[in-house]
Amino acid sequence: MDLLYTTVRKGHANTFSFTETQHNFEFLCNTSSCNVLAFTTTNELTEPSPIQGWGFHIYVVDLNAPWFPYRVTSNKYPISVLQWDVLGRYLLVGDRNGHVQIFVQKDNLLSEWKSVYSVKFPGENIIAAAFFHNGRKLNLQTDKKDQYLYLEKFQKVKFAASVRQFGGVPVEGVLIVSATGMLGAFVIPPESNANIQKLSEPIKLVPVTESLAVTRNYYTTADICYGKNGYFRVAVGNGDSKSANSNMIQCFRVAVKQREETLEINSTALPSFFLAEGMGKDLKELRVAHVQWVFSEDADSLIVASNHTGGGCFVEQWELTEESTPIHKLFQSNKNEPFKTLLWVSKSQYMYTSKVIKICTTKLNFLSSSFIYLAMSDNSIHCLQRDTLKRLTCTNIVSIRDPNDHSSKQIKLGLKIGAIDVTHLGHLFVTLDTFGQLYVYRCNFMCQDQLGTPALIVQTVNLLEYCLVTGLDSLDILLTLKTQILENVLERLTENFHRQPPNVQQYYYVNFLTMKIALYRLSISGQQKAHDLSNLLILHSILIAFKSLLRPSDLTSHDKGPAENLAMVLSESVPDVDKVLLNVEAKEFTMERPTLQSLQQLIQWVADLALNILAKLPESRSFMSNKSQGYDISKDIIALNSIRELLVMIRIWGLLNPQCLPVFSRSADNLDILGTLFRLLTKLSLNPNEPDDLLLDECCLLPNQVLIPQLQYVPSRTMIASPLLPHVTLPVMCDYGVENESLKFCPEVPIVEGGLSNDNVIDSVMYLQLGRRPPSLRRCTRCGSCSSVVSVAKTAAMKAWEQRWIDKCRCNGFWRLEVA
Repeated sequence: MDLLYTTVRKGHANTFSFTETQHNFEFLCNTSSCNVLAFTTTNELTEPSPIQGWGFHIYVVDLNAPWFPYRVTSNKYPISVLQWDVLGRYLLVGDRNGHVQIFVQKDNLLSEWKSVYSVKFPGENIIAAAFFHNGRKLNLQTDKKDQYLYLEKFQKVKFAASVRQFGGVPVEGVLIVSATGMLGAFVIPPESNANIQKLSEPIKLVPVTESLAVTRNYYTTADICYGKNGYFRVAVGNGDSKSANSNMIQCFRVAVKQREETLEINSTALPSFFLAEGMGKDLKELRVAHVQWVFSEDADSLIVASNHTGGGCFVEQWELTEESTPIHKLFQSNKNEPFKTLLWVSKSQYMYTSKVIKICTTKLNFLSSSFIYLAMSDNSIHCLQRDTLKRLTCTNIVSIRDPNDHSSKQIKLGLKIGAIDVTHLGHLFVTLDTFGQLYVYRCNFMCQDQLGTPALIVQTVNLLEYCLVTGLDSLDILLTLKTQILENVLERLTENFHRQPPNVQQYYYVNFLTMKIALYRLSISGQQKAHDLSNLLILHSILIAFKSLLRPSDLTSHDKGPAENLAMVLSESVPDVDKVLLNVEAKEFTMERPTLQSLQQLIQWVADLALNILAKLPESRSFMSNKSQGYDISKDIIALNSIRELLVMIRIWGLLNPQCLPVFSRSADNLDILGTLFRLLTKLSLNPNEPDDLLLDECCLLPNQVLIPQLQYVPSRTMIASPLLPHVTLPVMCDYGVENESLKFCPEVPIVEGGLSNDNVIDSVMYLQLGRRPPSLRRCTRCGSCSSVVSVAKTAAMKAWEQRWIDKCRCNGFWRLEVA
């Protein structure tokens, strides 16, 4: 484990300690599948002093920009449960007074949150909660990890949804466990995101309750996991020294079913066990501190952490096994088969001299290495191997503080570990201290001497492809990826993708482009390739949007639509665009004039891209001897033909409404720029790798005929996944509210000869100029792109285009509000 970065409160040179006030407060942190961390703290992170703003606060932060925390809410009672759903859309918050709330992003901004659902269990202390499983589970087949086909490598596991309605459709909802042994469940209404955003107040839901056991008991710790048949398994323990069952771990099988308009909860007791039955039977005065299922989808393995009253801890791993039990022959139904029963058996143990505070485990059970992490009262963090509980590494959060920061030495006595968690793919480990400060570690799953070996490349590509197929965020893989193998990973990832069936390639094409862009942005030399791929992604989106507007004139023709007919005509490589128009049906491209007018900025972008590709062609081909690996949009036949298709559509639409045509600053009014672009692109598409000299000469004259506009470049971006990360000293010391200047990367913007440089901020969605300093905008936390907060779409076509990027940026990053 290597400390990647820390995020601390700026200038918190205050000796005030929260040891006493935090005695009854439990710190929590939870990482979503989108690598957004939600955590609790007792002070506002924006205040200069920990004394100010004291309360029970919940913040979220993108692990790629940890210096910008965003407050979700401030609660009246201590927070006891913090849980994300599988998609990272809902954030569940439960407190010690029985109030459960579900929060979502307000206006799809990571910096703004609102409560949309509210449920009350009066007087109940919520100690565990879990969202209903949707029944979708995809695993990487370890015996087929060298296969290139996604359908063979990733297989769907038979897993039932927790609650199903009519037709087997999974139901969204939540199951909770309280400290008094009460079960509660409620259904989340299937509302669309647009309807949720319109809510002014949270919807109050009606829950269903049931007793966990036959009689209600007091519990101090609980954990919930999913069974493959659709049921839940709940493990509970009581660490109260005054209780007679303080050393007993109880397990229950909970089934939740929907009956017409309400839910029904059934709880059945399963085999339980006492700590005295395990390896710690000789230890006295042990009290259960935490119970944790090894995996959330594995109901046969349990971790129990106990603390000694005099100090020290004892951690055991228990497994549910089937064993033969001898019984009298009179009670045997089948004398040839022994009687079998389920028993909990202690498999491994771990002891330490300090008490355990928190425990967490890796979340995917197919990883090559699965770990268990323990946070101790002496501020040490222990990483254990899952099966043997053998300690692999140990670190301490106090020892890594900046030795030159003399102001922080006064508060070391009050600083303690508050909570820990690990990302979904297990590559980043997060620690939260009692002052709300973050410590993020990189977890190395393979030895350093295996760096650059095929095994490491195969493992990295498999995990990236798993993210590509499932939609999980790959940020933690990017932050642990070694730059020495980046090119090999990109090459293998691209090769595997192009070997997939055409339908699979089409389905995952956008995810594939997004992932390649993120990988190229990790290196300084890959910025131009990332820019070309980003242009390809925008081009692909515009082509799909424009094709969706076309309607066939003859409804009886079901074989080919207008887009297919156009592609077939362009396959003949006719260089004259006007001759192409003679071979297409103009009626199939007819649209309303207001719709065409609203598409002008997207049409302008296509024309600008074509101009930039042709203007840069002579320069890029002048260095043919130094062939660089990677993507080049001028060599992509699919991209060139896509531009040709769009130019034909633009030509036809210009005849219907000239105001939708792109605007050019040309040297002579009689120059047909669209016709010239189509002719040159047609010649280039015939041989993009080695264009002839006549084509290069015509491209050299192009900047003298028309002014080449500068395509949009992100001026600068500051993030953890920066190309400068391998060149800075670790750990990166960050402050809340202040971007780290050592990670600020300013890409070199290539200026085309005769080009136009523009300092205005350009909307990355609508491609409109917002001015040099717009009063407010939304900025992506991953790539730094900007977009207007206010919608300017007037027609249905542009509203549909705007909805494509309403939730996230095209790089799959989150939007945050930025005010000048």
